[in-house]
Amino acid sequence: MKPSVFIPILALACVLYNADAQPRQTHETEALTDQRAAILAAATAFCTELHREPISGLPSDAQLQRLSPLFTPEIVALIKRAHTLQQEQIRKHPGEKPYWVEGDLFSSCFEGVTSWKLGEVFSAPTVDTTVKVTLSYSGQDQKPVTWTDILVFKQRDQHWQLDDIRMGGEWAFKSGSSLRSILPGGGKEHEDHSSLDERWLVKFTRSGDEVSRITIEPADKSNKPTSIFGHENDESCPMPTWIVWGPNCDMIALRLGEGPRFTRTLIYRLNGKEWQQVTMPDFYPQEKKTMISNGFKERDRLIDAEHWQDSRTLVVKYFGSYEKGDEGDGYHKFVSVRIDADGKGKVIGAVDVPAEE
Repeated sequence: MKPSVFIPILALACVLYNADAQPRQTHETEALTDQRAAILAAATAFCTELHREPISGLPSDAQLQRLSPLFTPEIVALIKRAHTLQQEQIRKHPGEKPYWVEGDLFSSCFEGVTSWKLGEVFSAPTVDTTVKVTLSYSGQDQKPVTWTDILVFKQRDQHWQLDDIRMGGEWAFKSGSSLRSILPGGGKEHEDHSSLDERWLVKFTRSGDEVSRITIEPADKSNKPTSIFGHENDESCPMPTWIVWGPNCDMIALRLGEGPRFTRTLIYRLNGKEWQQVTMPDFYPQEKKTMISNGFKERDRLIDAEHWQDSRTLVVKYFGSYEKGDEGDGYHKFVSVRIDADGKGKVIGAVDVPAEE
């Protein structure tokens, strides 16, 4: 084809492409704007209803009924589970202060919130949808305290609902790092303890800074202890160890260290009266195979139990990195692992871990 003919055709093609691309880009921009407006509306409705009246500890039945449409079903289920455990503790220990009975569970400040203002909305395909909220507390004869929490939303049945709150207060005595860390299925236990329903006892055997054995047994001593770590000769864990109980106390996630750059998580489920290990899936196996086949070596693999999304889904913080000379690549994800009826784990989703500010 002669140049004099080629150039006009190419120019025409560019015009046609741009004419087609422009409406598409405009449509995508409008759709994103509409989505962010919907998320902001959901955040406004949530904050308005939440702060309509002070809530100390768990919401009352009436308060939860009012707030439930604004929460994901998973959060509603966890709050109801906390109510059940709280009432059981009151029944068993009438003279003691039960769990979740006081303080603002929905913000970084134990005393509560006196004013709030919504900020930046962030939404993208591979990350959690979030809205920043600037909060203040001003008590009598007290200098106002201001901080920023992050509201996490998920879309359920075309509606945006709150799924977590990341606490941004920079003081040591806040209730937890997030709403989920406070509710059942979110607490990390590092020492000897009993399950929230008080049916099970967990014991750590330590040698210096290392854990050499972890056992679980019924609180009534009806069965012998079951070893969930350390049953092999000379097995030990050189890194911090923690257990995250499932909200119904029939699942355990056990985080173990294998060295400065490698950790793992084991999952156990209660089957009858026995604790059985769950088969965990591989994370990004094909990508790992491709990296190794191209000469990369695995540098880090951190698989840390984070919290239970619901009674059968564990969220794991995964960090994997590979290197080849000066080149590097990797992943930093929250990975959701669903446990099926046969006791096998399957990856059902992943989002990027947000960068620390």
